[in-house]
Amino acid sequence: MPCSARGASDFSYFEVLVPRVIEWNVLKSGRTPVDIPERPSLRLGKKGRSVDAVAAEACSGREAFHLVFVHADSGGRGQAARVADRSTAYCRRMHEMCGLPRERCVLLCPTSMKESWALADPDAVLGALGYRGGPSELGLPDGAAQAEALANPKECLDAALRRVRGARRGRGDALLPSIAQRQAIDSLRRSRSFEEFERSLLTALRDVGVVAP
Repeated sequence: MPCSARGASDFSYFEVLVPRVIEWNVLKSGRTPVDIPERPSLRLGKKGRSVDAVAAEACSGREAFHLVFVHADSGGRGQAARVADRSTAYCRRMHEMCGLPRERCVLLCPTSMKESWALADPDAVLGALGYRGGPSELGLPDGAAQAEALANPKECLDAALRRVRGARRGRGDALLPSIAQRQAIDSLRRSRSFEEFERSLLTALRDVGVVAP
Protein backbone atom coordinates (compact mmCIF):
# COMPACT_ATOMS: atom_id res chain seq x y z
CA MET A 1 0.00 0.00 0.00
CA PRO A 2 2.08 2.96 -1.19
CA CYS A 3 1.04 6.53 -0.57
CA SER A 4 1.94 9.81 -2.22
CA ALA A 5 1.38 12.74 0.16
CA ARG A 6 2.48 16.34 -0.20
CA GLY A 7 4.33 16.78 3.10
CA ALA A 8 5.26 15.19 6.41
CA SER A 9 2.11 16.36 8.22
CA ASP A 10 -0.10 15.09 5.37
CA PHE A 11 1.62 11.73 5.48
CA SER A 12 1.40 11.47 9.29
CA TYR A 13 -2.36 11.98 9.14
CA PHE A 14 -3.18 9.68 6.25
CA GLU A 15 -0.87 6.84 7.29
CA VAL A 16 -3.01 6.51 10.44
CA LEU A 17 -6.41 7.24 8.90
CA VAL A 18 -6.31 5.17 5.70
CA PRO A 19 -5.59 1.78 7.35
CA ARG A 20 -8.40 2.47 9.83
CA VAL A 21 -10.87 3.17 7.01
CA ILE A 22 -9.77 0.04 5.15
CA GLU A 23 -10.16 -2.03 8.30
CA TRP A 24 -13.61 -0.55 8.98
CA ASN A 25 -14.84 -1.47 5.51
CA VAL A 26 -13.25 -4.92 5.51
CA LEU A 27 -14.82 -5.75 8.87
CA LYS A 28 -18.18 -4.56 7.57
CA SER A 29 -18.18 -6.13 4.10
CA GLY A 30 -15.07 -8.28 3.77
CA ARG A 31 -15.30 -11.72 2.22
CA THR A 32 -12.00 -13.08 3.57
CA PRO A 33 -9.58 -12.32 6.44
CA VAL A 34 -7.05 -9.67 5.43
CA ASP A 35 -3.83 -8.43 6.99
CA ILE A 36 -3.89 -4.64 6.80
CA PRO A 37 -0.44 -3.07 7.18
CA GLU A 38 -0.10 -0.34 9.77
CA ARG A 39 2.31 1.58 7.54
CA PRO A 40 2.50 2.03 3.76
CA SER A 41 4.93 -0.28 1.96
CA LEU A 42 6.20 2.70 -0.06
CA ARG A 43 6.09 6.46 0.28
CA LEU A 44 6.05 7.92 -3.21
CA GLY A 45 7.32 11.30 -4.33
CA LYS A 46 10.73 11.22 -2.66
CA LYS A 47 12.49 11.25 -6.03
CA GLY A 48 10.37 14.01 -7.56
CA ARG A 49 6.75 15.11 -7.85
CA SER A 50 6.40 14.87 -11.62
CA VAL A 51 3.83 12.42 -12.95
CA ASP A 52 6.49 10.28 -14.64
CA ALA A 53 8.77 10.24 -11.58
CA VAL A 54 6.02 9.15 -9.18
CA ALA A 55 4.64 6.57 -11.61
CA ALA A 56 8.09 5.10 -12.21
CA GLU A 57 8.70 4.93 -8.46
CA ALA A 58 5.41 3.09 -7.93
CA CYS A 59 6.04 0.70 -10.80
CA SER A 60 9.51 -0.16 -9.51
CA GLY A 61 7.90 -1.49 -6.32
CA ARG A 62 4.83 -2.96 -8.01
CA GLU A 63 5.14 -6.38 -6.33
CA ALA A 64 4.96 -4.85 -2.85
CA PHE A 65 1.41 -3.51 -2.90
CA HIS A 66 -2.17 -3.88 -4.13
CA LEU A 67 -3.46 -0.30 -3.78
CA VAL A 68 -2.01 3.18 -4.35
CA PHE A 69 -3.24 6.33 -2.60
CA VAL A 70 -2.59 9.74 -4.14
CA HIS A 71 -3.21 12.83 -2.00
CA ALA A 72 -3.81 16.39 -3.13
CA ASP A 73 -5.55 19.24 -1.32
CA SER A 74 -8.02 21.01 -3.57
CA GLY A 75 -7.11 24.43 -2.16
CA GLY A 76 -10.74 25.47 -2.50
CA ARG A 77 -13.80 24.41 -4.44
CA GLY A 78 -12.79 26.41 -7.51
CA GLN A 79 -9.63 24.38 -7.88
CA ALA A 80 -11.10 20.95 -7.19
CA ALA A 81 -11.47 19.92 -10.84
CA ARG A 82 -7.88 20.94 -11.69
CA VAL A 83 -6.47 19.05 -8.71
CA ALA A 84 -8.55 15.96 -9.53
CA ASP A 85 -7.23 16.01 -13.10
CA ARG A 86 -3.64 16.26 -11.86
CA SER A 87 -4.12 13.45 -9.36
CA THR A 88 -5.82 11.23 -11.94
CA ALA A 89 -2.81 11.75 -14.20
CA TYR A 90 -0.66 9.82 -11.71
CA CYS A 91 -3.08 6.90 -11.81
CA ARG A 92 -3.28 6.97 -15.59
CA ARG A 93 0.51 6.98 -15.94
CA MET A 94 0.93 4.06 -13.53
CA HIS A 95 -1.55 2.11 -15.63
CA GLU A 96 0.38 2.95 -18.81
CA MET A 97 3.79 2.13 -17.32
CA CYS A 98 3.11 -1.12 -15.51
CA GLY A 99 -0.54 -2.04 -15.91
CA LEU A 100 -1.73 -0.97 -12.46
CA PRO A 101 -5.55 -1.19 -12.71
CA ARG A 102 -7.04 2.29 -12.59
CA GLU A 103 -9.53 1.11 -9.97
CA ARG A 104 -6.67 0.41 -7.56
CA CYS A 105 -5.36 3.97 -7.59
CA VAL A 106 -7.38 5.85 -4.97
CA LEU A 107 -7.48 9.65 -4.69
CA LEU A 108 -7.39 11.45 -1.34
CA CYS A 109 -8.77 14.92 -2.15
CA PRO A 110 -10.23 16.64 0.93
CA THR A 111 -12.13 19.85 0.34
CA SER A 112 -9.63 22.70 0.73
CA MET A 113 -7.07 20.70 2.78
CA LYS A 114 -6.68 17.65 5.00
CA GLU A 115 -7.66 19.64 8.11
CA SER A 116 -11.24 19.74 6.82
CA TRP A 117 -11.31 15.98 7.45
CA ALA A 118 -9.42 16.28 10.73
CA LEU A 119 -12.06 18.73 12.01
CA ALA A 120 -14.99 16.56 10.90
CA ASP A 121 -15.18 14.87 14.31
CA PRO A 122 -15.04 17.52 17.08
CA ASP A 123 -14.86 14.90 19.83
CA ALA A 124 -11.69 13.47 18.27
CA VAL A 125 -10.13 16.95 18.08
CA LEU A 126 -11.00 17.76 21.68
CA GLY A 127 -9.64 14.41 22.82
CA ALA A 128 -6.39 14.91 20.94
CA LEU A 129 -6.03 18.39 22.46
CA GLY A 130 -6.84 17.10 25.93
CA TYR A 131 -9.59 19.74 26.24
CA ARG A 132 -12.70 19.00 28.29
CA GLY A 133 -14.90 21.86 27.08
CA GLY A 134 -17.04 22.11 23.96
CA PRO A 135 -15.87 22.73 20.37
CA SER A 136 -17.43 26.20 20.20
CA GLU A 137 -15.20 27.34 23.08
CA LEU A 138 -12.19 26.80 20.81
CA GLY A 139 -13.81 28.12 17.66
CA LEU A 140 -14.07 24.63 16.18
CA PRO A 141 -16.80 23.49 13.76
CA ASP A 142 -19.45 21.16 15.16
CA GLY A 143 -19.15 18.58 12.38
CA ALA A 144 -18.14 17.68 8.85
CA ALA A 145 -20.41 20.12 7.01
CA GLN A 146 -19.10 23.14 8.91
CA ALA A 147 -15.52 21.87 8.60
CA GLU A 148 -15.81 21.63 4.81
CA ALA A 149 -17.26 25.13 4.64
CA LEU A 150 -14.22 26.70 6.36
CA ALA A 151 -12.05 28.87 4.13
CA ASN A 152 -8.92 27.85 6.07
CA PRO A 153 -9.41 24.75 8.25
CA LYS A 154 -5.68 24.59 9.00
CA GLU A 155 -5.75 28.02 10.64
CA CYS A 156 -8.87 26.98 12.59
CA LEU A 157 -7.08 23.96 13.99
CA ASP A 158 -3.90 25.93 14.69
CA ALA A 159 -5.90 28.58 16.55
CA ALA A 160 -7.52 25.91 18.74
CA LEU A 161 -4.09 24.48 19.47
CA ARG A 162 -2.79 27.92 20.50
CA ARG A 163 -5.77 28.46 22.82
CA VAL A 164 -5.15 25.17 24.59
CA ARG A 165 -1.35 25.03 24.63
CA GLY A 166 -0.35 28.65 24.34
CA ALA A 167 3.39 29.12 23.79
CA ARG A 168 3.80 25.34 23.52
CA ARG A 169 2.26 25.41 20.05
CA GLY A 170 5.39 23.81 18.61
CA ARG A 171 4.48 20.58 20.35
CA GLY A 172 1.58 20.01 17.96
CA ASP A 173 3.45 17.69 15.58
CA ALA A 174 1.57 14.65 16.84
CA LEU A 175 -1.86 16.32 16.82
CA LEU A 176 -3.03 15.18 13.37
CA PRO A 177 -2.17 11.49 13.81
CA SER A 178 -3.71 11.63 17.29
CA ILE A 179 -6.94 13.00 15.78
CA ALA A 180 -6.86 10.37 13.02
CA GLN A 181 -6.57 7.61 15.61
CA ARG A 182 -9.65 8.88 17.46
CA GLN A 183 -11.95 9.82 14.59
CA ALA A 184 -15.27 8.04 14.22
CA ILE A 185 -15.63 6.82 10.64
CA ASP A 186 -19.34 7.66 10.71
CA SER A 187 -18.48 11.29 11.50
CA LEU A 188 -16.04 11.42 8.60
CA ARG A 189 -18.65 9.97 6.27
CA ARG A 190 -20.71 13.15 6.68
CA SER A 191 -18.00 14.91 4.67
CA ARG A 192 -18.80 15.04 0.95
CA SER A 193 -15.17 14.69 -0.12
CA PHE A 194 -14.60 11.81 2.30
CA GLU A 195 -17.63 10.03 0.85
CA GLU A 196 -16.05 10.33 -2.60
CA PHE A 197 -12.80 8.85 -1.26
CA GLU A 198 -14.60 5.98 0.43
CA ARG A 199 -16.53 5.12 -2.74
CA SER A 200 -13.26 4.92 -4.66
CA LEU A 201 -11.71 2.85 -1.89
CA LEU A 202 -14.59 0.36 -1.98
CA THR A 203 -14.21 0.05 -5.75
CA ALA A 204 -10.51 -0.71 -5.24
CA LEU A 205 -11.20 -3.27 -2.50
CA ARG A 206 -13.77 -5.00 -4.71
CA ASP A 207 -11.30 -5.10 -7.59
CA VAL A 208 -8.73 -6.76 -5.33
CA GLY A 209 -11.39 -9.25 -4.22
CA VAL A 210 -11.32 -8.30 -0.56
CA VAL A 211 -14.85 -6.86 -0.36
CA ALA A 212 -17.95 -8.48 -1.82
CA PRO A 213 -19.43 -6.87 -4.98
